[in-house]
Amino acid sequence: MSLRVLTLIDTLVAAGAERMAVNIANATAEKGVESHLCATHQGGPLAQFFNYPQRFFVANKAGWWDVFAFLKILFYVYRHRIVVIHAHSSSVYWACLLRLGMPWLRIIWHDHFGFSEYLERRTAWALKMCRPLVSHVFVVNRQLWRYAVRELKYSEKKVTLLLNFPELKHGSLEEALPGMNHSPRFVCLANIRPQKDHHTLLDAFERVLKVYPQAQLYFVGGDYGDEYMAGVQAHIKRIDSENIHVHLLGSRNDVSAILDSCHAGVLSSISEGLPVALLEYGLSGLPVVCTRVGECPEVLQEGRLGWLVEARDSVGLAEMMVTVVSEDASVFERAIKYHEEVKKKYSKESAVATILKAYGVSCC
Repeated sequence: MSLRVLTLIDTLVAAGAERMAVNIANATAEKGVESHLCATHQGGPLAQFFNYPQRFFVANKAGWWDVFAFLKILFYVYRHRIVVIHAHSSSVYWACLLRLGMPWLRIIWHDHFGFSEYLERRTAWALKMCRPLVSHVFVVNRQLWRYAVRELKYSEKKVTLLLNFPELKHGSLEEALPGMNHSPRFVCLANIRPQKDHHTLLDAFERVLKVYPQAQLYFVGGDYGDEYMAGVQAHIKRIDSENIHVHLLGSRNDVSAILDSCHAGVLSSISEGLPVALLEYGLSGLPVVCTRVGECPEVLQEGRLGWLVEARDSVGLAEMMVTVVSEDASVFERAIKYHEEVKKKYSKESAVATILKAYGVSCC
C-alpha cells in the first residue's frame, strides 16, 4: 500500500507557498505517494495544476472556530486512511489539532514565513505548543532554520532546510499582453500585498520611463481588494494616466508564457523567505533584479547571478532595471549562468528525495 499524504494549505491563490504545496503534492505522487490536497479556506487558480482532482477538496473554513470545516477534514483523513499531513504555513495549527484525535498521524510542518527579517513579530508561544505534535519541520531559508532551533526549541535533527523548486508548465498566452509591441518589458510576479512593496517598484519604473519611454511593466498576481491594492492602483494612475505602460494582469495560469514574453524579472520586496518567483525567473532565462532580502542574496550568489539592490531604494532599483535591459553581453552571460544554477541546485529531484526521506523517517 502506498503512503497516503494529505497536503494542507490555506488557499490556492497564485503565490509562492501555494505553488510549492501543489508542486510537492504532484512530485511526491510521481514517486509512488498517494497525494491528497486540501485548501482549508478557499481554492484558487492553482487547483487546476493538481494532477489528481479526485483527491482535492476545499474545507471552506470561515475561521478558527469553524467546527464544520474541521470535521470535514477530520472525516476525510479517517475515510482515506491518511498517515502523514504535510501542513504548509499556518495550517500546522489545525494539523496538530487533528493529531490530538488521531495519534497515528505524523505531522510535517513546512514553514514558508515570508517576513524573515521580522521574526520577532511571530506568535512563538502558539508555535511552541505545536512542537510535541510535529514530527519534522521544513524551512525555506536559514533565518527560519535558526528560528525553529533557537526560538521554538526544535532538535536540529528535526529541522531541514528545503530549497524551493520551480516548475513551469509551458504553453501559449491566454490572451495577448497589452503593450507587446513595445519594449523593454519588465515583469513582477508577486501578489499585491505590502510585503512585496509595489510602490518602490513603481517609483523606480517612473525613472525607467525617462530612459525607455516605451517601457512596459506587468504585475502578475492576485490581490485582496484592500487598501493596499487601492493605493497601488492610485499610484499607477499617477505615473501612467493613459494606462499604456503599467498593467495589472491579476492571477494568471499562463505564467511561463508571460515570462517568455518579457525581458527582465523584478522583485522589490521588503522581506522574503525564498521566493518561488525568483527561481521561476531563472528557469525562464530572464535577467533578474531583486532586493537584498531573505534568501535572495544567497540564490543570486551576492550579485554574481543577478542584480541586487537594497529594499526601498527606488533610485538604485531603477538603475539596475536600466542595466539589465541593455545590450551588454555580461547581462546575457549572467542570465545564462543563473538559469543553469537554478536547474542544477533548485531541482525537483533533490527536493523530492529530501521530502520522501522525512516522510519515511516520520512513518517508521
